[in-house]
Amino acid sequence: MKINVTLHGILRDYLPRPAKGKTTLTLPDGARVAEVVQQLNITRSVSAAVNGEEAELDRVLQDDDQLQLFQLIGGG
Repeated sequence: MKINVTLHGILRDYLPRPAKGKTTLTLPDGARVAEVVQQLNITRSVSAAVNGEEAELDRVLQDDDQLQLFQLIGGG
């Protein structure tokens, strides 16, 4: 299956510059958001949205899903 991934903020640095934070990945059926994070070697804490809705990292992805990843920001 293929999914479209958009990385926001500093996460864009995990893709080559010409990609501008966007890429399409081919994944096996049943792949989860966490597997995408791992495949992209993202070492930061992230939050995710799939097709515009907040999603957990254990969410199973479907063909043509739109996955967006955001860095979690802490502070006080």
